[in-house]
Amino acid sequence: MLRVATLVLCSFLLAGCFGGGTPIMKVVEVRPESVTPEGRRFVIVVDAENPSDKPLPLKDATYSLSIDGKKVFEGQRSPESTLRKFSTNRLYFPVAVPSSVNLAGRAEFRANGNVVFLRPGKLNEILYEYGVIRPSTDFNGAGQIDLNQTSSPVSMAN
Repeated sequence: MLRVATLVLCSFLLAGCFGGGTPIMKVVEVRPESVTPEGRRFVIVVDAENPSDKPLPLKDATYSLSIDGKKVFEGQRSPESTLRKFSTNRLYFPVAVPSSVNLAGRAEFRANGNVVFLRPGKLNEILYEYGVIRPSTDFNGAGQIDLNQTSSPVSMAN
């Protein structure tokens, strides 16, 4: 009987430690920003919603951009953001494409990514620091982009 009680207690404690909300990420747009002789700069704009009653620090992000089925960028960065409880933050992921990649006209794009976040609680912090847990959530979106324009929104396909 003591073992069962201990097991139930541990289950509740672990559920509390590892529980909490998972952010919901949605690509809003891929925005052409600038063109230079060295290449092009785009920004992947993502809305990150925190359905939890606790703030969620965002730790690391990996993401990519494909245009007309060809991956033109893959990168990693820190979002340097904490999602406030029950809120939506807008995140911006920069993309640099070298001029050797020929981009012109209207094209299809696909943006994908993964964001690692930290759930609340001291035990979660310790387990994160030791690499035991790395909760994450994905984002992706696709649509059309006019590569002849800069600093203008593009249409999204759902």
